Amino acid sequence: MVGNLYTSDTVLLSLISEGDEKAFALLFERYRNRLYSYLVKVTKSKETSEEIVLDVFLKVWTGKAALPEINNFEAFLFRVAQNRTIDFFRQAKRYQKEQAQIWKGMEELRSATADSRLLKADLEKTIQAAVSQLSPQRQEVFRLSREEYLSYDEIAERMELSKFTVRNHLSAALQFIRSHLDNGPELAIFLMMFSKSYCRF
Repeated sequence: MVGNLYTSDTVLLSLISEGDEKAFALLFERYRNRLYSYLVKVTKSKETSEEIVLDVFLKVWTGKAALPEINNFEAFLFRVAQNRTIDFFRQAKRYQKEQAQIWKGMEELRSATADSRLLKADLEKTIQAAVSQLSPQRQEVFRLSREEYLSYDEIAERMELSKFTVRNHLSAALQFIRSHLDNGPELAIFLMMFSKSYCRF
């Protein structure tokens, strides 16, 4: 029975493979703290560790069809986390370079106020065009978060979804929108507009 703390991983994996979100939430709660504690020791960063935990479980969900084939889920989970951590360290230098480019773009915007207002107006149009291509449910999550400023918990309650699902929808929406922007002033404004509220969980 889903919701029973003693339900085996094997049973949960089978249910999750069929799209059972309650089983997924139980598996998430079962392993999230252990995985988080391990990652904090490795990365020395609480924020990075939390992001990797969410990323790992997102991969588990998106690859749910293959879950019944896993014999030792805990070992599998930590192996995925280790690989993701290695990727994180490999990408760190690249992210630093991108951040420098973003800050340069922000400085350019500060020196051209009128142009930045026009750019922001154009950016709003680009964002809305991208949002219109999202699924109806993902559009609604984005709208409630960015226009009504609701928290993940509030959105989850209103749409009858899990908080984790809300977070995944919003993360995917922002990534999709970002893929439609140029790596210059547009991206800088986008990050200024959304980076603070994106971290709510």
